[in-house]
Amino acid sequence: MPPEVEALEREISSIPGIASVSISKVALDDISISTFSLPPYGSYPLGALKRTNGGLPHEVLVSVDFTISKDATGLNALEFLSAWVRDSARGKDPIQLRSLALPQIEGQIGETLSFTIDYFHVNTEENSQSVLTAVGKLAKSLALDKSLLHRTE
Repeated sequence: MPPEVEALEREISSIPGIASVSISKVALDDISISTFSLPPYGSYPLGALKRTNGGLPHEVLVSVDFTISKDATGLNALEFLSAWVRDSARGKDPIQLRSLALPQIEGQIGETLSFTIDYFHVNTEENSQSVLTAVGKLAKSLALDKSLLHRTE
C-alpha cells in the first residue's frame, strides 16, 4: 500500500471509536447514469454522480469506508470525522461523507451500517502520483485537526 494511503488509513483508524477502515479508488470517467441500477454501483455516491451525469473526464473516486463502535465513543468519532469533512468541503476539497446500509431484511437491521468518505479527484495528469499526493494532503489535514482536538481535551 502506498505511504500516503497508509497515512490516511492510520489517521482514521487511530481515532477512538473507529472499528474498521478500508480505502479504495475507482475511475469514474466511464460510469454513466444507465449503470446506476446495477448492483455493483449500489455503494457509489449516486446522488453526486447524477448531478454531473456520471463521472467527469479523468475523475477518480477515493473512498474511505469505515465503521464505528456501537457506543458513545463511536458516535464521537463519527461527529469528529463529519466536522472534518464539512470543514474540508467548505474549503477547497471535493469531499463528502455518506452513510450506507444494505436493504432492510429481517435479521440484519442494525448490522450493516457503515460510512464512506468520498473524495473526488480529477486526475488531469493521468498518473497515480497526482491521486496519491491528494490523499497525502488529506492525511496531513486530518492529523492537524486531530492534534488540535487533543489540545482542547
